[in-house]
Amino acid sequence: MNRLIFGIDIINGSVRSGTVRPHYALVRVENGAVVSEEKNVTQYRLIRYLRTERPEILAVDSIQELASNTAALYAFLAEIPNDTKLVQVTGDCVHMESLPRVAARYNLTFDKQNPIEEAKASALLASFGAGYEVLAYEGVTDIVVSRCRSPGRGGWSQNRYVRKMHGAVRSHAREIEMKLVAANLEYMVSVRRAFGGESRAVFTVYAPRRDIPISSSKGGDTQIRVSGRRREKLEFRQLTRKSKYLILGIDPGTTIGVAALDLDGNLVYLASTRLFSAADLVSEIAGLGRPLVIASDKAEMPFGVEKIRRAFSAVAWSPKKDILVKEKYTLAGGHDFKNDHERDALSAAMYAYRTYKNKFESILRRAPAGFDIDELRALVVRGCSLEQAVAKLSGEEPAPQARPQLSEAEVEAEAVIFDERDEKITRQEETIRRLRTLVATLSQESAGKDKTISALHRRLNAEREEQRAKLLASSEIIERDSEISSVKKQLRKEERRCKNLRTRLERMKLYISLQAGEGCSALKVLPLLARDAVRSLDDEMGLFAEDILYVLQIDGWGKSVIRDIADAKVKAVILPRHVFARAREQHLIEEFREAGLPVLSGAELSPRVKGKIGVVDTAALDAALEAWIATQTVYQTERQSEALDSMVKEYQVEREREVREQGIDPATILPEKYLRTAPEQKPIVVVKKPPKVSEVKAKDVVPTVSPVAAPQSEPQVMEVPAEERDVLSSVLTAYRKQRKKEISGDE
Repeated sequence: MNRLIFGIDIINGSVRSGTVRPHYALVRVENGAVVSEEKNVTQYRLIRYLRTERPEILAVDSIQELASNTAALYAFLAEIPNDTKLVQVTGDCVHMESLPRVAARYNLTFDKQNPIEEAKASALLASFGAGYEVLAYEGVTDIVVSRCRSPGRGGWSQNRYVRKMHGAVRSHAREIEMKLVAANLEYMVSVRRAFGGESRAVFTVYAPRRDIPISSSKGGDTQIRVSGRRREKLEFRQLTRKSKYLILGIDPGTTIGVAALDLDGNLVYLASTRLFSAADLVSEIAGLGRPLVIASDKAEMPFGVEKIRRAFSAVAWSPKKDILVKEKYTLAGGHDFKNDHERDALSAAMYAYRTYKNKFESILRRAPAGFDIDELRALVVRGCSLEQAVAKLSGEEPAPQARPQLSEAEVEAEAVIFDERDEKITRQEETIRRLRTLVATLSQESAGKDKTISALHRRLNAEREEQRAKLLASSEIIERDSEISSVKKQLRKEERRCKNLRTRLERMKLYISLQAGEGCSALKVLPLLARDAVRSLDDEMGLFAEDILYVLQIDGWGKSVIRDIADAKVKAVILPRHVFARAREQHLIEEFREAGLPVLSGAELSPRVKGKIGVVDTAALDAALEAWIATQTVYQTERQSEALDSMVKEYQVEREREVREQGIDPATILPEKYLRTAPEQKPIVVVKKPPKVSEVKAKDVVPTVSPVAAPQSEPQVMEVPAEERDVLSSVLTAYRKQRKKEISGDE
């Protein structure tokens, strides 16, 4: 199959500047041979060439020569054919290399100052499989079939035109659907119905753009737009996914040292660890690349190294005699190693590389251009000659060469000369002998380990039976231990409780001793007027009747805590001077008076406090209590008077409202003293029909038939004498009972 590849390189201009458009050098390569060269190709002409000739690859050393940003690159990729790959031969924009360095890997040389030579190198490298393909679109394609003209507005002729246009959209959508079914492609379709057919059909095909048998078009009444779905960001995929070859040096043991060199002698990896098993080490090495040679610093390769070599089918290398420590430091010089294991592994790898170094340089000089040098080196190290390696990579068998006629002396001389293959055969035979010895030794070790494993299994079963018997015998002990543990927990809990009770008892004794002092009364200090503080004081010292509390703070007080203290029948509550002033501002004194709990100011008593308790002078306390009781009596009398006045006013309002609802002027029925205000200067017509007895009490009604006029300059509030308050209170109580009965009867 003919492979046409375009290689380009920018000559002048720039895609970033709008003044000078870029011009490119274009080289066409077909089947590895240069077909044509062309200079000063604009980007428009390049796109036209790509659409006409449809090459397999468009190779460039940097995609920045084609587009100034990502959006421009997406636009460029949308214009070129779908089956043409854009390849950047110098890397994936993360790991980048120069073009000469990549070309040297394939034994190519070119003039870096000549754009034609650079374009040729890019095309040849892409044909060899070097570089990364730029992926801008996902494997999903959108096909949109829509109207090409506006439906407009009009009469019957316009409707016929719209039907024709929508019918054309539906016909094209059905044709596209038949093609997708014939191509066995998975798709989804979304259709927008319209007058006479369809105005829009969107196909989502789960296949890349190059596999879609439909192209974009526009004509007549419809247009078809085929576009791939963009990726979130550009991705790069290597054309030939081959791992690089490595020369490994391994130092086995409890701590494993590993050193990896590429075929140019550069250090790729150096580490040592005690955590890797053989499988982990194989997985780690496989992630680095393909081991070509595995080396050891011992003349006889250790079994651990040989096991890893067999896992990769690599070539074994070991020195003729063990490498000395002095030689190891010389070989590993110039590299940083952390310990002796890394040093030994690195010295083995460097020794192996020096062994093959001359052969690698010879291959580089003799190898033809266009072949991967690392592949040639790998084949030569595995036993092929350079000609055989080139033929194998090119897919051709090497032609047999005719041997010239030799004399007998030359034949005898040739018979005693060993070539490289004879040396390899000798080494392989030696390796086979060692392997056979190793297999025999391993077989013996395996048989002995099998016997040991059987004996250990028997011993393990016996110990398990013994342990099971012990567990069955110790079930009672376990139950007792659990019971003892539970009893110990309860004991510790009771000890803590006893300790708290002893502390409380000592405080109560001290409080009682202070209470028994002459001329002094004991106090209990309450830090804060809150329920939690009261509860804590009750737990510590107890809260009993006739106790005197000294409250230090009143922040966050509530009526509930005052009720709790009052329910405990505390004798009195003392507040410091500044706290007492704040309590008066916050109306806390009225709450104490409502609860009947004496509250005293500490300014007059001068209490002495120490910790949770204190003392106060008994005579001063009794005098303060007598003064509080006197003021409390006055306060209660005032409250009762206010309550009675409110009851009288409530009664007046209710009676006046009730009489007015009956259409009767309250002034004609009620005495002036039971009215809230005197009537206004308006004539009042008295209804002759008397009110119902059930609604108005007989003793409260004053019958009259004459109009009443009581002109006054301004309304005045009625004052009830003290001797009539009891009568009004009883009347109001009877009235409330009657209203409750009437309300319940109405319901």
